[in-house]
Amino acid sequence: MISKNIILADCCPDEIKTFADGCNEISDSPFEIISKISNWGYDNIIKNIWRYLLYFIFPFKIFLFRKNYNIIIGWQQFYAINFAFFSNLFKVRKRNILVVANFTYKHKAGFWGHLYYKYMKFSCNNKYVDYLHVLSYNYVSICSKDLGVDENKFIVTGFGVPDIYNEMKDLKVPLDNYSFSIGHSNRDFDFLVKVWSQQCLKNRLLVIASDTWKATSELPTNVVHRNDIKYDELFAWFNNCNLCITSIADGNICSGDTVLLTGMMFAKPVVVTIPSTLAEMYVENGKNGIYINKDVQQASEKIVELLQDKGKLEQLGNSARNSFLEHFSRRSMGISLCSSIKKDL
Repeated sequence: MISKNIILADCCPDEIKTFADGCNEISDSPFEIISKISNWGYDNIIKNIWRYLLYFIFPFKIFLFRKNYNIIIGWQQFYAINFAFFSNLFKVRKRNILVVANFTYKHKAGFWGHLYYKYMKFSCNNKYVDYLHVLSYNYVSICSKDLGVDENKFIVTGFGVPDIYNEMKDLKVPLDNYSFSIGHSNRDFDFLVKVWSQQCLKNRLLVIASDTWKATSELPTNVVHRNDIKYDELFAWFNNCNLCITSIADGNICSGDTVLLTGMMFAKPVVVTIPSTLAEMYVENGKNGIYINKDVQQASEKIVELLQDKGKLEQLGNSARNSFLEHFSRRSMGISLCSSIKKDL
């Protein structure tokens, strides 16, 4: 049997088809997408437990038939990490080129944090993992130091999202003239609440979409928190906002890429806090987006200045869209990643 190249995903295959197309442009042997959906959301304990179980069950099935595969790319990082976990646990002969895509690791405190560290080190720092793909150059040294993985094993590219602008550009929502912020991990929404509490933004609306965040204080009247927006409804909220803003809690951790790039894809001005991997990898300050410091007064003044300048909003939005098309589509991500492992193709 001829070995084939596969991409292990936790989403509908159509969502990463253009990523696979990009990989295929570089590879002589095509990549097949094998998917087991596990990304149902994070607000239900039963769904969370089942997702964690699938992180092990699905890659174990791939592990049992590992002879059938040549290159394995884990679009869902834990599908690839747990393939390596089983390989290392049973000390099998190495047969595959394994790429952990979209890799991220965050140190956690306490007993469970220590256990998680041991698991990640055992699963990632071994001969079965050939490449760890990360979304930031600065993140390489952090992961290498934390887990002991050789820096030469890391691949750095930007993320990519599918271009659905033409399909979604006419969607509407029941609000207008609002800024939009969304996410469930490594976000500092409390900072945004403080920013929108400033006098200069009192007549400007902010919509926060998060199913995990809980406000630490009473929200001002110009801040709306929505925890009930379904995935297929989110694009309408992107499409109708004035700008997309992403406030990162820990600037060393790669997160928020999908949100940022979706805003850019919809030709929206994007605002990101610094330091962050988003600023490092995607945004050129004043050209295709805006940086803000974690200073409430300075940030509020910068945002209101931008919101008052319709010409600047349009210029930044168009530049964001052009940057997305040139560098940050899923196809370009596949091309970049597979170009980095071309010697193994």
